[in-house]
Amino acid sequence: MSRRITMQAVLAAAACVVLTGCMPKMTIDEMKAQMPKRPAELDRLDMLVGTWEMEGEVQFAMLDQPLKISGRTESKWEGDGWYLVSRSKMKMEHFDEAQSIETYTYDIRAKKYRSTWADSMGMMGVGQSTYNEKTRTWCWRSTNHTPWGQSCMEGKMRFLDDNTAEWSFTESMGLSKTMQMTGKSKRVQ
Repeated sequence: MSRRITMQAVLAAAACVVLTGCMPKMTIDEMKAQMPKRPAELDRLDMLVGTWEMEGEVQFAMLDQPLKISGRTESKWEGDGWYLVSRSKMKMEHFDEAQSIETYTYDIRAKKYRSTWADSMGMMGVGQSTYNEKTRTWCWRSTNHTPWGQSCMEGKMRFLDDNTAEWSFTESMGLSKTMQMTGKSKRVQ
């Protein structure tokens, strides 16, 4: 057993020597010159910056009647303008207030907008989005991990003007639609 572990350690050390020996040497200035510049595509996310209040309703597949929802989101640039952070509080009729955090950025290599989120109900997700300038509409798609299993969320947010957006989101687990949310958000600051 110890002979096997010794052999694995020797092979790992040899691989490290070979791999590090292949890296080109460079100066700090050369390394700095290779750092990416902030992509202009991030500027599109400026339309989400600010404090937003929302109202809407959510229809769950297991309930006969929709539930009213309301909330507030504060979105601001962080990370020297490389990512947008949104912190939200949402109240759904008959339930306690939920809190969430979302991040939005632009993946330079893949040329896609990426997002992550987590909330106080034990859910988290990773997604991507596209923006249509003609219709002023963001489209999102994410994979979510919840206490009830994995789900897929798809949604749209259309800007009616600079301070008003209407949105809808659908969540599905497998082939079953589990939730539909619709509403309107207004920028208050």
